[in-house]
Amino acid sequence: MPGSEGEARQAVTAGERALPLSERLERSGRFQLLISILVVLVLLAEICTHLPSSAIEAQLGKPANQIIRIVASEQAWGVFSPNPRSTSLDLEARITYADGSTDTWQVPEGSPIGTNLRYYRWRKWLERIRSDSYRGLWRATAEWVADEHSGGPSPVVKVELVRFFRENVVSGEQPPWEEYTYFTLDVASEAGA
Repeated sequence: MPGSEGEARQAVTAGERALPLSERLERSGRFQLLISILVVLVLLAEICTHLPSSAIEAQLGKPANQIIRIVASEQAWGVFSPNPRSTSLDLEARITYADGSTDTWQVPEGSPIGTNLRYYRWRKWLERIRSDSYRGLWRATAEWVADEHSGGPSPVVKVELVRFFRENVVSGEQPPWEEYTYFTLDVASEAGA
């Protein structure tokens, strides 16, 4: 029987090393051809998903998007062109304690060099949590902030979520931030309810 355990032992005792399955596949011409075809298919699908509106895009766009979702390589280039967002966004939570003292929670930010990717998730969260489309998350966010600050000497009585925004200018000094308190959690009345 070819490929039996006995032959593998004989190969090892004869000074030859038995190759693992992955290495045998990598050396196989058919497997190399299959991998090459898959790579070309994914690259073509990426190209098709970024074509401008046309007959080709209309015909190939949907299947290409399905392939891209299967291999989890979706990309969005709206940040760069043709209309990148011109507004800077920020958010803070203002915490009020029973003794009258206050505190502020802000979205975590890393150092300007080297940690941008680590904090990118917070920036994406910021875009959503301040949006009216995600108002279902506002209470949970305020409750989380209250919980994070509950270990102090005085209990948290109120959490306000505040949006900050400003239209960016290309040159010169940036305009001041505008702010809007868009959600208030009255912890004291919530606890009594």
